[in-house]
Amino acid sequence: MKTMQDKVTVVIPTRNRPDLVTRAVHSALAQTYREIEVIVVVDGPDPATVAVLGAIADPRLTVVALEKNIGAANARNLGVQRAAGGWIAFLDDDDHWMDGKIAVQMAARPAGVRYPVMSCRCEVVTARGTFVWPRRLATPKDAIGDYLFVRKGLFKGETFAPTTTLLAPRDLLLKHPIPVSLFDDWEWLIGCGRIKGCALVTVPEALAVHYTENNRVTLSTCHNIEDALGWAQSMQPRLSPRAYASLLLQATGGEPAARTGTVRWKILGEALRRGSPTPMALATFTMHSLFPVALRRRLRQALFSAHSAA
Repeated sequence: MKTMQDKVTVVIPTRNRPDLVTRAVHSALAQTYREIEVIVVVDGPDPATVAVLGAIADPRLTVVALEKNIGAANARNLGVQRAAGGWIAFLDDDDHWMDGKIAVQMAARPAGVRYPVMSCRCEVVTARGTFVWPRRLATPKDAIGDYLFVRKGLFKGETFAPTTTLLAPRDLLLKHPIPVSLFDDWEWLIGCGRIKGCALVTVPEALAVHYTENNRVTLSTCHNIEDALGWAQSMQPRLSPRAYASLLLQATGGEPAARTGTVRWKILGEALRRGSPTPMALATFTMHSLFPVALRRRLRQALFSAHSAA
């Protein structure tokens, strides 16, 4: 007999994107896992989206229309509070899922882990093409912060766990809500890494489609490098020394906003002073410093094309 602990609540925050959120909702309702409900939090006045969602005749769908904007993090937390399921799956309104996503993740939950945060590989759609990330899976043996930031290769995509892939116990999200932060997805996962009995686990199947060009604020699109560095520095007490150095050198240091010499010396100095850089982190930072972005992209394409051919 199915119980509340078997039920999954899908939480989708949205605003002013009726066509995209409709696609997301249909992909959630089409899941082969049947013990499911979908809560869409319409974050502020948006009659067009409310009308479009109101036309979906499925009793598993609940639309929460807010009178004022509260932000994506608070909208997700509100969805968690309203949830009837013992498990929460997040889906961004401009992404969508393959129909087996929830079933595969629920079946793959590791025994003996109190708070498993389940992720999956996904098709990542960028302006340069579509990639399957992450190349390396997270396991219960990995410290979450180290998994996220300590790369063993030169190029991004090796590790990856965007919000739209995540499935987690509701109890965990009530204990540790999504923070209001410039980089709330990473900050939430970093916080999970400090909770006893919590682990990030990636299933190997590509079960979601994630779009990177739809106005998301990430380290890649945050053009104010001081904001990005300030956030990274605030994470230092929560990360291992090598994870902190890798966050600075491989993530923050690889973005266009960090291309000036003054900023690069600041990043390197902070990593050496308060972190413990790995050789790969230093090599990645050096590559970012010396090679133009176009050359790095051609090199990455050549390397992975050769690997695929082999």
